[in-house]
Amino acid sequence: MKILIVVVKLLFLGALFIISNNNIHLTDSGERDIFFNYYSGWINTMFNQGVELTGYLVKFEWLPTDYDIDLNS
Repeated sequence: MKILIVVVKLLFLGALFIISNNNIHLTDSGERDIFFNYYSGWINTMFNQGVELTGYLVKFEWLPTDYDIDLNS
């Protein structure tokens, strides 16, 4: 439940930053379309970075190799 709340806060905070940095008024339908384009692009970027991070973690060598193990010391 805590993770869900953190994700919702992150998405909401991202929307507020997009609105404030681009001086977007959501009451105007044209600017609302601009907001949705920026927001969907931001979500897409977040998803792609998550995929890249997951791929890196999956390919990472987690177990030590034989020469890293020194039982005599």
